Amino acid sequence: MDKLIVVIMGPGNENFIQMAYNSVKDADKVVYFTSDPRKRPMYLEGNTYFNEWDESDKQINGKSRNVYLNYLKANHPDDWCLVIDEDEVVEDINKVKEFIQTAEPALYSVKMEHFIGDLGHLDNTTKEHFVPNRLFKISEAKEYPEDSHPILTGGKQSGTRCTTIWHLGHLPVEYMHYIVKRGNEHLDNSTIHTKKFLKDWKNAHLFGTYPTRQFNITEIPKVILDNFKIDFDELYFHGRDKMEAKHYQDAIDWKKFFKPKEVMIFGCGFGQRVDALNQIGVSAFGIELSKYAVDNAISNWIVEGDISTSIKDGESDLIVAYDVLEHLKYEDLTQAIRNLKKTKKYILISVPFKGTSNCDADPTHIIKEDRDWWISKFTDKGLELIKTPDHFQFKEQLLIFKGGKK
Repeated sequence: MDKLIVVIMGPGNENFIQMAYNSVKDADKVVYFTSDPRKRPMYLEGNTYFNEWDESDKQINGKSRNVYLNYLKANHPDDWCLVIDEDEVVEDINKVKEFIQTAEPALYSVKMEHFIGDLGHLDNTTKEHFVPNRLFKISEAKEYPEDSHPILTGGKQSGTRCTTIWHLGHLPVEYMHYIVKRGNEHLDNSTIHTKKFLKDWKNAHLFGTYPTRQFNITEIPKVILDNFKIDFDELYFHGRDKMEAKHYQDAIDWKKFFKPKEVMIFGCGFGQRVDALNQIGVSAFGIELSKYAVDNAISNWIVEGDISTSIKDGESDLIVAYDVLEHLKYEDLTQAIRNLKKTKKYILISVPFKGTSNCDADPTHIIKEDRDWWISKFTDKGLELIKTPDHFQFKEQLLIFKGGKK
């Protein structure tokens, strides 16, 4: 009868190892390879092997897996092995033991499910997940490549649904343990809530059904983003990096109406309108404050810059500032308008006016004023307001001025 050896790999995470072991303890043997022998559980003390883990070594994952593979080849060459990480559990180890009795000697990828965020949500990036070559006849195994995410190499490879490995690594386990502990404490001691309410409260947290509301994630305080090493601009510009029909339509409308030879666009984001203008024969370039947007721009005609910083006179027939000015501090607006005045002919701006839904939709909007206020800021500086064509997109928040450098 073929024997099954289970290898558990991990750094010694106490939140997971008990679950992992309980799911495979009926195997013929369980061996634990850990980088922290101090955290090995008593029930595995005789079958625990220490492997030093150097985080600076990018090949350490592959090297460590070859350590346990060499152990298997030396001590169990005729047996089968199922390898799991300590943040994984096996749904039915006995079905694996049954499977290997008739399975062809090979390396088998095993069905896997990934919890995401809580126990009520699974990874849905593909219809069905398989984790490569986790179940194998030891004599068929060759080696692991020495890299950061190695896959076992060897003989014939196949797949199996004889069981499912459940991955818990994307769960906030410490938080979930806290919820269980807190819920149980309230069940024993609370005089405010009923037992049914408290059980529902605990389960709602664990399974992701607790009532929540969506919000604008750009409202998250900078100190929190910094702690998780999240660039604010990655959030702000998320999903805004695609060319859309509106970008081409604006380019066509501007070319026909303004007849510009050169266009300068402030706050151009990833440069979609810059690119669209150049595609239809209008020389255009963009100035964008966000380094992230410039680094990931779709147009080569973009530089990093600030509309509220003085710039040299240009040769642009049209200067555009779409969804830019409302982000400025009030004291910076005057210099920004001076820069816009450096056009030879026209200024086109888009701002959300006070009282409209767009004005309050973005928490980064600072200047919130009505249409007449915005018009006066430009006309007071000698610029002439002209009528926005009815066919222009988003015309309800567009203003066009003529006058140039005065």
